[in-house]
Amino acid sequence: MNHEHWMTEAINEARLATAAGELPIGGVLVGGDSLIGKTQTKVRRMGSIVAHGELTLLLEAKNKIYTASRPLAVYTTLEPCIMCLGACMQCGVDVIVFGMRCAPDGGADLIEAIHRLGQKTPTIVGPVLEEKCLEVWKEWKHGADHPAFGYASQILARYGKSPGQV
Repeated sequence: MNHEHWMTEAINEARLATAAGELPIGGVLVGGDSLIGKTQTKVRRMGSIVAHGELTLLLEAKNKIYTASRPLAVYTTLEPCIMCLGACMQCGVDVIVFGMRCAPDGGADLIEAIHRLGQKTPTIVGPVLEEKCLEVWKEWKHGADHPAFGYASQILARYGKSPGQV
């Protein structure tokens, strides 16, 4: 698995999200060495708070998930939230590779506890290309009137930054 190659593809998706007024979060789904799909967060465009990049990635892949070569990997520019981590687990994702840590609701630190409870869990890898993922936030020029401003502020606070200051 070429983590940097696939994370670069996810970063390109994050740029598309930013251009569409979304948080700069992109994702890529890979089966073996083959691209299955790519997308980004679509909360504003879909009008749904659950339209996170990882979740839309899995939904758009449809039945390709179950016929994909292994390992099945999700590359995402931001550590998956608890909801997206659960969706990846339910879909049988083997590996999750993330770019930046997510302070408010990142799920990577929960993997060990979930595994101890007997649940099959994906391998978590990250951060990968963290600085490049953080650079994409420079393109996110929204202010306090954006509905995700508070969430973005919490994410960037981990890096000693604030929206527009990256």
